[in-house]
Amino acid sequence: MKSSSLNRRLRVSIIVLILPLFLLAGTGIYFFQKTTHLFNLAIEDIVSDIIPVTELKDKIQHTVTPFNLYLKSHQIDHKNKFLQLSNEIKVTLVNPIKLEQQNHSLANDIYRSAYLNWRNAHRIATKIFAEINHDQPHLSHELLQDFYRYVIETTLALDKLHLAMQARVKVRFQKAKSLKFDALVLISVVFLLVYISSLSVMIIVNRSIMAPIKKLEHWAQAYARGKESKPIHLHSYYELNIIASTFNKLSQLLVEDQAILQQLSLKDELTQLNNQRCFISHLQDEHNRYQRYNTRYSLMLIDVDHLSSVSQNYGNHVCDLTLIQISKMLEDAIRPTDFLARYESDKFIIILPEVEVHGTKNTAERIRNSISEYVFKVNEFKFGITVSIGFSLIQENQSLIEMLHCVDYALQLAKLAGRNQVQYCDSEKLKASKFQEKYIKESDLKLN
Repeated sequence: MKSSSLNRRLRVSIIVLILPLFLLAGTGIYFFQKTTHLFNLAIEDIVSDIIPVTELKDKIQHTVTPFNLYLKSHQIDHKNKFLQLSNEIKVTLVNPIKLEQQNHSLANDIYRSAYLNWRNAHRIATKIFAEINHDQPHLSHELLQDFYRYVIETTLALDKLHLAMQARVKVRFQKAKSLKFDALVLISVVFLLVYISSLSVMIIVNRSIMAPIKKLEHWAQAYARGKESKPIHLHSYYELNIIASTFNKLSQLLVEDQAILQQLSLKDELTQLNNQRCFISHLQDEHNRYQRYNTRYSLMLIDVDHLSSVSQNYGNHVCDLTLIQISKMLEDAIRPTDFLARYESDKFIIILPEVEVHGTKNTAERIRNSISEYVFKVNEFKFGITVSIGFSLIQENQSLIEMLHCVDYALQLAKLAGRNQVQYCDSEKLKASKFQEKYIKESDLKLN
């Protein structure tokens, strides 16, 4: 059976409402325009006059603060801050004069007075700074008094202007409120007519339309909480059935996209290796497997030496291509069962399951030799690269964070030994050292 059209039902409802709505709209627009015009005039006064004056007063107060701080500390930053803010105030005060050269209004006169006072304050402050720069043992109290007097006179002038503008805005607001009250009375009468005709329409709409919409809403809320995976089926108007069908298609696409995003979130964008998040998850799984089955594993941290020099000498693009080449060399150097990830910009980390110290060291040396002997050719550039490697083997009853500290310290030893080195660290060597985190920060790992 073909479902009826919601569009047809709504057209009938609109016809019932349209005449009183036109009357309400016409009356409302007429009074709205008049009221809005008055409110806009008042708001324009606030935005164009009152708010800039208020902000200017606040700025003057903030400008005096670095002046006082400079008097106490003689720090050049406070002096520069004062001069910067003072110049901005002078520009703000002089602009109205430039824009209204032919308008000799009270506001313009007050702005001019404030500008002259502040210009004098700025000039006196410059003299005080000069005395400080010449190591005067005692500042002139007369200069200080004149400075603060001109600052106060500037503020008082702006206060006078602020009060005058407020009075003008209040008058306009009162007229707007009066007109708004008259409009509300007339609109309320018209609205009563609209309400009576609307009530009957709403009863029909609620029964025939809102019920399926509520069903859609409940399904969407349940889906958002992850409690709804079944497709939704409505037996309602044709348009609502189309919406339900679209919801079902979007739900399926979302599930597929989430799977793709989950995969992308575990990959490094540049090298397409596993990223740090994926490494942490894999490392926790490997450590849990060790704790359950006593299957030992090694951890190797690789840092590219002087990678910043490549970027400085040849550019970021060459640096990126170099990292891509190194990542491919690392992939070729490890076993299929090993886990390789890019830990940071110039650091890579490898998990080697079921391998002892000797085997890990051989792998590390092979990686170090292959990279140090390789001539990197990127565009027209040729250069060499070395890496420093630190590694450690999980030991009995060793915690995961202690294992990471061992690898961190091993890499530090490789750097201290002159780079292009492979160094090993165990628990005893770590405890005998004054270890401090450098390459692997515990706070960044968020281990469970």
